[in-house]
Amino acid sequence: MKKLPFLLFLLPLLALWQGNLPKQLDQPDNGGDWAHYGYDPSHSKFSPLDAINLKNVQQLKEVWHHQESADGSSIFLNPLVIKGKMIALMPSKKLVALDGSNGKLIWEFEPDASDISNWTKGIAYRHGSKGKPDAILFVSGSTLYSIDASTGKPIPGFGKNGRVDFYTGLSVSKARRNEVAISSNAPGVIYKDLYIIGCKVPDELPSTSGDIRAFNVNTGKLVWTFYTIPKPGEYGADTWPAGARNKNGGANCWGGMALDEKRGIVYVPTASPSFDFYGADREGQNLFANCLLALDAKTGKRIWHFQTTHHDLWDRDNGSPPNLVTLEQDGKKVDAVALATKMGYVYVFNRDTGVPIFPIEEVPVPTTSEMPGEKPWPTQPIPVKPAPFARQGFKKEYYSTISPESEQYIKDQIASQQYNTGIYEPPNLRGSIIVPSANGGSNWGGAAVNPHSGVMFVNSVDLPWFLKLQEMKSLSANNDKTGENLFKLYCSSCHGMDKKGAGPGPDISTKINLYSAKKLENIIRRGAEPMPSFKHLPPVQINAIVSYLKGTPVETKNGEAGLESASTEPYGFSGYDFYRDKWGFSAIKPPYGTLNAIDLNRGEILWQVPLGEDPKLAKMGIKQSGMFSRGGCIATAGGLIFIAATADGMFRAFDQANGEIVWETQLPGNGTAIPSTYSIGQKQYLTIAVSPNPGKGYKGGYITYSLD
Repeated sequence: MKKLPFLLFLLPLLALWQGNLPKQLDQPDNGGDWAHYGYDPSHSKFSPLDAINLKNVQQLKEVWHHQESADGSSIFLNPLVIKGKMIALMPSKKLVALDGSNGKLIWEFEPDASDISNWTKGIAYRHGSKGKPDAILFVSGSTLYSIDASTGKPIPGFGKNGRVDFYTGLSVSKARRNEVAISSNAPGVIYKDLYIIGCKVPDELPSTSGDIRAFNVNTGKLVWTFYTIPKPGEYGADTWPAGARNKNGGANCWGGMALDEKRGIVYVPTASPSFDFYGADREGQNLFANCLLALDAKTGKRIWHFQTTHHDLWDRDNGSPPNLVTLEQDGKKVDAVALATKMGYVYVFNRDTGVPIFPIEEVPVPTTSEMPGEKPWPTQPIPVKPAPFARQGFKKEYYSTISPESEQYIKDQIASQQYNTGIYEPPNLRGSIIVPSANGGSNWGGAAVNPHSGVMFVNSVDLPWFLKLQEMKSLSANNDKTGENLFKLYCSSCHGMDKKGAGPGPDISTKINLYSAKKLENIIRRGAEPMPSFKHLPPVQINAIVSYLKGTPVETKNGEAGLESASTEPYGFSGYDFYRDKWGFSAIKPPYGTLNAIDLNRGEILWQVPLGEDPKLAKMGIKQSGMFSRGGCIATAGGLIFIAATADGMFRAFDQANGEIVWETQLPGNGTAIPSTYSIGQKQYLTIAVSPNPGKGYKGGYITYSLD
């Protein structure tokens, strides 16, 4: 296969990245710490440390490894490092403090048993003052915890013994908690004495509005709430039907946020409304779903907003934190906020006013829907600059040419099934092939920005996704299928028929043996992020899948017919399923994933290179295929970009100037998080969270690298 053309505008930028940058030992205060999820409140994900640099990165080696001893789930967060102490969440969901120089355990805290079913991507650190201890704030399950960073003990004055009910202030009655699970999978930000945080709510109905809340960091009391589905009479309420807060949900911030401490403004990206793919019951533009919100951090009042997808029907959440950066525009410095999205678009705004730095056009899109009552929005906002860093739509020139048979199969399928292939065609009962998918373009890993050059670095996924709506009442047609066939239908696209994972999904081959049938049933019904809930399936099908996984006979439950879907909604969707040919290969040409550098000053893509390599394709002679990635990158003053994220389990360093790989190492599992880098004394360290790999008997943990 010919080498793919990649956009490589190799500019003489090395001097910009390396010249006049702060040196490691000249940093004030805690410049060598990694005290925030994205390094700093602005979420730059850029470290000023440069002891590890382009000249010596090849000498990096593992210096310590803190491994999990219990069974657990994937790690989707990076650790914080403050004053030489690393604070991290383990796969078992225990919060631990480690010596940053050697990985030795200092203390550990175990969340309450009822609170360990969720995934999370971060923790927040509050510097103590006025007699208050340094604190770690994080959400596990439906509880917000405040933990003394010195002792690992809950802080008594915060809520009840260091715990606050995370349902506080949300529109979910106690009677509905079993059907509307609330949690958080990204840390909030701390502004003065406020902890501002979003939440994770169900993508399917029933759900609730994912309102933004601020809690007092000392007492845990709720201070303010911004209603992302406006209440009657509030700005934006007319973009929903009457009663939307009671019926609909979503519009939540699950990807994290950025804070301008000087201005007192918090920048909040929001997700799609619930249900994601059918909106006849939520006619209108649907503010403040799919928005970038600028809120007064003190009061929660809206300053400005921009909606990136109107009346979302494609699950185009804004799932990563924005980046605050100062740009050069017409010879002047402009403070800006940039948001990389699942669509592969980068929206750049003036931080104060919300005025776009580069033009954004409202482009007419298809408005004819086959779904009853659906009224798609007539236009969608597309930036003129920068150009998209992900492919747009499943065009013929993107079809896989891995073999003539594969290419012909894809052509025949699209022609015979009449699949939609555009980026804004409404979902239907026949099916759509969507590029970019609900997994990105960019997703929750987000972007890093070099503040000295104004260059953004962001990883992207270019795998096509198959989306099909289905009538809930039609699900009963599968009641006679075996558990194995149902697993293949609903689960194998993520977990593989061998249960050992298939790109986005984890290996569950050994884990299912550790769970009781009841626990497996609960996971299927409730979901276990990033796996969605399957509670809409008829109980007889859930029972059959559980029996297949456990290798036991299917049992009919007394008093339960279980033949119909439990959902009261008319439509569901086919699941998060990548579109492949009948031989199991992706239906799109490589690269399946890329790493991109974008000059935000000029709105231009500088370079784009493959990220990851599929070992199956490599054996076939197809190199630099790129891969699915889950996680993000960081950049450093040493001229480097560090990223794991890819499904090949590699941890890599790239040259910021041209995207060349300058170092890589194999991990024992997948590094499904952004890295952290920090210094202790004269030494710089680099840490990556590594998720469990049951196939190799690896339970997950944190691996740290440094120079001799």
